Amino acid sequence: MSSVEALRDPQSLTRLLAPRSFAVVGVSAEPTGFGARTVQNMRDFDGPVWCVNPKYAGQELHGRPCFASVADLPGAPDSTVIALPRPGVMDAVQALAKKGGGGAVIYASGYGETDLPERAVEEQELRETARRMGFPLLGANCLGFVDHRQRVGATFMPDYVKMTAPAGGVGVVSQSGALGYALMQAAERGFAMCHMTTAGNATDLDVCDLAAFQLTIPECRSIALAVEGLRDARRLFLLGEMAASMGKTIVVLKLGRGEVGAKAAASHTGSLAGSSAAWSAGFKRAGMLEVGDFDALLETAGFFAKAGPPKGRGVGIVTPSGGAGIMAADHAEFAGLPLPQPAPETERVLRSAIPDFGSPRNPCDLTAQVATNPKSFEDCMLAMLNDEQYATVVFPVVYHNPAPAATPTRMKTLEPMAAATGKPICIAWIPESLEGPGAEAVDVSPNLVLFRSMRRMMKALSLWFERHDPKPAAGTVDARAKAAAAAIPAGAATLMEAAAKSAFATAGLPVVSEHRAKDAAGAVAAAQALGFPVVLKLDSPDVAHKTEVGGVELNLADAAAVTAAFGRIMAGVAKHAPKARVDGVLVQRMEARGVELILGARRDPQFGVMVLVGLGGVQAELWKDVALDVAPVSPEGAMAMLRSLKAFPLLDGFRGSPKLPVEQIAAAIAQFSGFAAAMGDRLEEAEINPLVCRPDGCVAVDGLMMLSA
Repeated sequence: MSSVEALRDPQSLTRLLAPRSFAVVGVSAEPTGFGARTVQNMRDFDGPVWCVNPKYAGQELHGRPCFASVADLPGAPDSTVIALPRPGVMDAVQALAKKGGGGAVIYASGYGETDLPERAVEEQELRETARRMGFPLLGANCLGFVDHRQRVGATFMPDYVKMTAPAGGVGVVSQSGALGYALMQAAERGFAMCHMTTAGNATDLDVCDLAAFQLTIPECRSIALAVEGLRDARRLFLLGEMAASMGKTIVVLKLGRGEVGAKAAASHTGSLAGSSAAWSAGFKRAGMLEVGDFDALLETAGFFAKAGPPKGRGVGIVTPSGGAGIMAADHAEFAGLPLPQPAPETERVLRSAIPDFGSPRNPCDLTAQVATNPKSFEDCMLAMLNDEQYATVVFPVVYHNPAPAATPTRMKTLEPMAAATGKPICIAWIPESLEGPGAEAVDVSPNLVLFRSMRRMMKALSLWFERHDPKPAAGTVDARAKAAAAAIPAGAATLMEAAAKSAFATAGLPVVSEHRAKDAAGAVAAAQALGFPVVLKLDSPDVAHKTEVGGVELNLADAAAVTAAFGRIMAGVAKHAPKARVDGVLVQRMEARGVELILGARRDPQFGVMVLVGLGGVQAELWKDVALDVAPVSPEGAMAMLRSLKAFPLLDGFRGSPKLPVEQIAAAIAQFSGFAAAMGDRLEEAEINPLVCRPDGCVAVDGLMMLSA
């Protein structure tokens, strides 16, 4: 793949995205027009706001001065919304750049998203013009942006002025304008965010450039990023490096995860390493925390804006409802979160404060008596927070309407406790009465975090611990992998089993010994040289999956069995693939049984070469128990992939079975990934299936490689 385009320098976007002066080109008198709405959304902005429309030159529009043209403006606007139809956009961009403006937001649609070739060319010309003139563009076909610190409502969505929450620690970046603004509306209920930006077509700036700018905002501590697609997804790695260097967290949601339209592949890897899995692996490699649904995006980003590194690994639960405590414990267990029991001193405090029909354990059930004894609530909560085992304490709110004033009071009681201990308190909001002063008190708090789903809360806590776990070292490509890649002749298209395994062996992977035979007599001679029992496999450049044509015969104990098996293989290919070219058979020693894994690699159009490992053999596509990462991976990274498999216990002595040399297996995965990375753009797919793993080591028994033309 080509080199990765660097992220846009955030400083070069400051005028566009954090302006001190503002203009709207194409404002009409109609108050519901996009330009008019934008002017109305700038009501609380302290800097000048200029309108441009020759029809109203010299007048005021929506309370702001109007000018005949960009050239007539009294100054060069930092940021400009172009609220014109598509045909007028190019002239406006050139005029603004000539005036010395800082950049423009383009609302107009009708560009490349139409799938009309001439519109795609027009959008490309707009991009090239803007970049040549050093004039950054947001959009086209976008909804604009909001800088909540300076009350910049550079968007045509109505009623930004109603969003009165103070600017806070979350930035929002979304390709979809409607979804980005849907998240921004949390500010109406008190949720503290600093900036929201929508990319639309990303004609010039994409979500990576926009998120990089938000990372430089001092108030921003986390970013909620909604991605649909990118011209080059490897830019996510650059963004992730920037976030890590600044100690900030990016929470990401991938929209459009279906596999509709994915081409069928000849290998198992092709069907297992689909685009959805590749995006997840790419996000993980970038150090971003992925959530699976829209509802979780802002909640999770809000948590990371408030929570520092965890002080402990356990989760404590304090509740006035036994049922809510059980619910919380269930979801904690589902998320793999530990629920340690209180330390002796903590339990002593709990027992002294809780009625005998409550529970001084974890979950800690205060019972409804807490309503009549606020001191017991405070003592128990503080004791749990001070217990070193707990990184956080979860408090479910189970009623609100009966006593609406009590809930915000209780939240105000919790705030100093969380601040003093340096531990976030997670409020699980259970009532169907979703809004109100209690919820608002949590949203505006710097140390209390609101979740409207117990499941999403526990998933966020799981990501919190994951975020602060040690990360595997980066992978490398060694000399053997480079030499093996260089040895594959130019113009090769598909390397079937024998040629593929030869390449793998050259790259330093353990490969089974084998001989080729063109007839039954040659197969017998090869078997005798290798030693019985043996395996016969069809040798054909046209048959990728030999088992589907009866092309594999196992455990052949003598010459007669080999001769008969050769005949069956030839008959099977003649019946099921009569047009296939047949070179004979491959003869291999019958390997002892073991756990079968699949190692695969595939060149992903977004992220480059990806490596896959999972439960292999003919069951690979049935179970789809796989892990995926960007190649190359280190042995430590390969070990993490193995441990993520549901089948990992089979490698680790499940129910008395022998433990397998997982370090050696991980080293083989890392070496395979290095070879795949060395192949680079020449590789379409590569596969070892199965890699047979036994106590004495692992060996590649079958292989396949498909190369680009």
